[in-house]
Amino acid sequence: MASLNRKARWVTVLAIVTFPMACDTLRDPLAVDPASRIPAALLETPGNAQILSDGAVGDFECAFNSYTAQGGTIGEEFIYAQQTASRTPYDRRNTTKDDSDYAINSCTGLGVYTPLHIARQSNENLLALLKTWSDAEVAAGAGSPNRTNLMAIAAAYAGYAYVLLGEGFCTMAVSSVNIDKSLTYGGEIQRDSVFKLAIARFSEAITAAGASNNTSIETMAYLGRARAKLNLGDYPGAKADADQVPPGYLREVSASDAATRRQNRIAAENRETSRSLSVGEPYRSMGDARVPVTATTLVSATGVLHYYQTKYLTVATPLPLATYEEAQLIIAEADIRAGSLVTALPILQASRTRGGQGVFTGVTEADYLAELIDQRRRELFAESHHLGDVLRYDIALTPAAGTPYHFGGTYASQICLPLPAAERLNNPLIGG
Repeated sequence: MASLNRKARWVTVLAIVTFPMACDTLRDPLAVDPASRIPAALLETPGNAQILSDGAVGDFECAFNSYTAQGGTIGEEFIYAQQTASRTPYDRRNTTKDDSDYAINSCTGLGVYTPLHIARQSNENLLALLKTWSDAEVAAGAGSPNRTNLMAIAAAYAGYAYVLLGEGFCTMAVSSVNIDKSLTYGGEIQRDSVFKLAIARFSEAITAAGASNNTSIETMAYLGRARAKLNLGDYPGAKADADQVPPGYLREVSASDAATRRQNRIAAENRETSRSLSVGEPYRSMGDARVPVTATTLVSATGVLHYYQTKYLTVATPLPLATYEEAQLIIAEADIRAGSLVTALPILQASRTRGGQGVFTGVTEADYLAELIDQRRRELFAESHHLGDVLRYDIALTPAAGTPYHFGGTYASQICLPLPAAERLNNPLIGG
């Protein structure tokens, strides 16, 4: 218990520092740093800009995997099928601020809060450093990187970290480690404020990516900004940004079986031989090519039948982060909200065709919006979106609240993740 309490005491700081910084910022006089840990001052040099960029992107990719698995479990894409009690609150939808897994676990332990903040901070820290270095200093480093291009990448991935924090949490606190390693704490803010921070980062990324001719990052940032604007209800703005995404565009989160940190977490938790999760009931029999699911007769110790997805066949299968199909659905929603059903129809029908569905026969705006929500469920299956969609559209989940839960008790209705107790207890700007 003492070890856990010590871990909780430091979670606020851990969530806002990158790994290399930790040995400088969290100096414990009773601790001895392992020889493998390098002080941040030795790493944070212009010559290491590319290495720092790769590490910051890696921080995001690991956090994205963890969020996608946890968010999918809360949002009915998956069911937790095993017997680890600390994992059941997310599946049962009764998470409290005192649950520790989502708050302080690493990304390999299906943590969400700390990993996403580490991803945000590592990219923002690099962005701040790049602004103090010159083009020549950075270009002289390994790989001769372009400073402006690295700024675009850092801003874009920081923007996506903000989007996930805004979509998954009820409220948020955004604190930072400054270049001099001092801490700036942030108070508790609402979800819309988090999306506004995301938009600011994406706008910065778009400018830098345009200047460095990185069209992939520029498009990723446009789509990320569209996603953030959609969450804010800025439908014309979301459509304008989504319109910048060309046909066939795909930006992926890479994966590898070389290390747990690099694994596709959905495949690690749910495939033929991975049975921690089972596919959720609404997705088991859709008969949709975009939601490929296989049924088995295997039953877990808690009585859950094993259904597994085949969208991600191995732990080395990359996950989509930003796609043309997502952009098209954002455009369709903006058109529906504006009453332009005639322009939304071809997008919805194209989406249905990809899934092997028939002709859409809806008539009213309500019909179109319901179809849009269903197409998002199918098109974006296990891609990080559904938890945010559940909150934004107020989707009625299956099983419903009050239904008996297979691990004991009943399903509840806590969908968004609470700001963790560790943050509340240790952030001087927030009450417990």
